[in-house]
Amino acid sequence: MVSSTLRSVEGEGSHLCAKPAYLLTIIHLLNWQWVGTKGKNKGVFFKVSEGVWALRNGNILWTGHASSILACSQLCARKDNCGGGSFAKERRACSLFSEEVQAGISAASLKKDEWSIPLEEVNFFEKIAPMPGTTQSSAVSSCQALRSQAMWSPSGVYWIDPDGGSQDNAFKAYCEMETDEGGWTLVWSYTFTNYLNFKSNLNAVTPKPNWLILSKSYQIESRISTTPPLSQTDYNAMNFSRWHQLGQQVLIKSNINNWLICDPGTGSFVDWKDGSVNCNIIKHVTNTCNETNAPSKFTKMGVNGPMFCSTGVFDSTYYYFDGDKNNHWPTHDPCGKNEGNHLKTVDYPHGNIYIRK
Repeated sequence: MVSSTLRSVEGEGSHLCAKPAYLLTIIHLLNWQWVGTKGKNKGVFFKVSEGVWALRNGNILWTGHASSILACSQLCARKDNCGGGSFAKERRACSLFSEEVQAGISAASLKKDEWSIPLEEVNFFEKIAPMPGTTQSSAVSSCQALRSQAMWSPSGVYWIDPDGGSQDNAFKAYCEMETDEGGWTLVWSYTFTNYLNFKSNLNAVTPKPNWLILSKSYQIESRISTTPPLSQTDYNAMNFSRWHQLGQQVLIKSNINNWLICDPGTGSFVDWKDGSVNCNIIKHVTNTCNETNAPSKFTKMGVNGPMFCSTGVFDSTYYYFDGDKNNHWPTHDPCGKNEGNHLKTVDYPHGNIYIRK
């Protein structure tokens, strides 16, 4: 393909952004394979300088006839050690070089048929700025910011820098880009210490974040984590002090209870404040108690862990993130009755907490 503009082209899943055409021309050769010749096995780009140039280069690989600039660039693409070439339009002569083309001889000292056009192979994949969130230097403030800057980004691990400024303290986090238009940063992935005996006092969520709560001597706490989880089953928790930097809206997902999106009211999970919350069920994981409303209150619940309920504590509990292996149990009840109505016999039972603004 020959283009008189540096336009968007596609090869090996990468894209180039459009730029003005007055500086150079691009020839893009994609996956040329020739019998008997070792060719380059990826898309190849050549820069074609505007105007006419005279060339000097002592490392000539081959010289011969070519019908066009495209044909000359194809010949270079066939050779694994070709770094560029030149094409003399009047004579339709193609020269291939093992190094970059050098332009330098004064045009006044050359005959007309000695004018030639340099072809220089370009590795655009090294020159294009990295996509947002794909490197530490391109870290975004949150997964929601990534959604705004690169809306086609799939769910996965990206670099984020919630506090802005220097990106030296940027870190990797998992971004959920599908539920309710995406933009969710995963802050906690947990499982259970005794799922098969769910209502046992020995059962608790594990690990648990470094909540802003005090431990008691009688507690047997599950593991505390401050490591950002990189998948739904990477059981870890981001440092709780960072949660508020990512937003206030909370997405609660579990494969044993219904999914919720909760906005703060007088209460807030992220701000660790008791009070009302506005929760909506966005996915029914179980058909049990589908008529039950979403919880409407958040409470820190003392030393054990936070809870989402509707009326009173322990009589309308929907989610209870109990982290004590010696007292209570981690309710996941779609009926909102603090009972064992969660899904049973589930492989890899777990839950996840995500945040966005």
